[in-house]
Amino acid sequence: MYILRHPTGNKAALSIARAPGDGATQGKMEILSTAGTHGSVLRDGADCIVLHISEAPVTLLVSAFLENKNAPVPALRVDQIALERGPVPPSMRAAAGAALSTPAHAHAAPIAISPQGMTLIGHIERNGDVMAAPGAVLGDPDSLLRLEGFQVMWPDRPHGVDLAYSIAVEGGGVLPMVKSGKFCGTRNEARRIIEVSFALIGPAASQWRLEGTAYFSGGYQAPVHSAVPLSGPSGLEHLTAITLHAHPGQAAASEPNPWLESATTKVFKATAAQAEQVQSADRAEELAS
Repeated sequence: MYILRHPTGNKAALSIARAPGDGATQGKMEILSTAGTHGSVLRDGADCIVLHISEAPVTLLVSAFLENKNAPVPALRVDQIALERGPVPPSMRAAAGAALSTPAHAHAAPIAISPQGMTLIGHIERNGDVMAAPGAVLGDPDSLLRLEGFQVMWPDRPHGVDLAYSIAVEGGGVLPMVKSGKFCGTRNEARRIIEVSFALIGPAASQWRLEGTAYFSGGYQAPVHSAVPLSGPSGLEHLTAITLHAHPGQAAASEPNPWLESATTKVFKATAAQAEQVQSADRAEELAS
C-alpha cells in the first residue's frame, strides 16, 4: 500500500494516472482518495491518494501543471505502508512523462561505506535497510523488531583473511554461508533469524581476532566467537541486533555456546543378553498390572 501526497510549498497540481505498459506492470490497483481529487489529481497538502497494489507491479504516469517553463518541478511524495502479514506488496515504479522529469533531490542519498573496518548493513522489519558504522550496533537490542538479514562490508580487508557468515531461519533451516560483501537473510518475508554464525577464514585467519555481540529477543546476548553458532537460550528467540569487528591478534580458541545442546548424539546398542533382560522386565510389568 502507498500514500501519494502533494509536495509541501508547491502550487503545481499533479495528475496521477496508470502508464501504458506490458503485462509485467499490469497489476491490480485499488484507489481510495480524499474529496476533490477524484483519485487522480493532487492540488495541495489537503489532498491524498491511497493505492493498494497487488498481483504485479504498476507503472504510474505523473504529470505536473506548471505556471511557466521556469517553474520548479515538484517531487511527488510517496510513502509505503509495510504490513505485518506476509510479504510487502510488489514495488511500485513511478514513470515520468515527457513534461515531468524526476528532480535530483528526489533520489535517496547513497549509503556511505567507511573505508576502514567492518560496516554492517541490515534489513530491519518496519524500518527497511539500515546501516551501522564500524563499531556501532546494527539494530536495537532493546527492541523486538526482527533483524531479518544483513551483510558485512570490509573494504580494507587484509590479504589472506575473510569473514564468512550464515544464519538459521525459523522453519527454513540454515542458509548457505556467504563471505564479506554478500547479503545473508531475507527481506519483507517476516522470517525470524534464530541462529547466526561468524567465522574468520583464510591462511591468515589465525592472525586476527573476531569480536562482537549477537542480541536476541528477550534481552539475551551472546559474545561472538569465530565458527561458534549463536542463539538464544531456547533456540526460538529471534535476532534483533549485532555488532562486529576484527583486529590483529591471536585468534581465541572456539568455545561452545552454553545455550545450545550438544550437536553430538550418543547411541548405545544393547547386547542380546541385555535386550532379553529388558524384554523379561517388560513382561513382568505387564503381568503385575
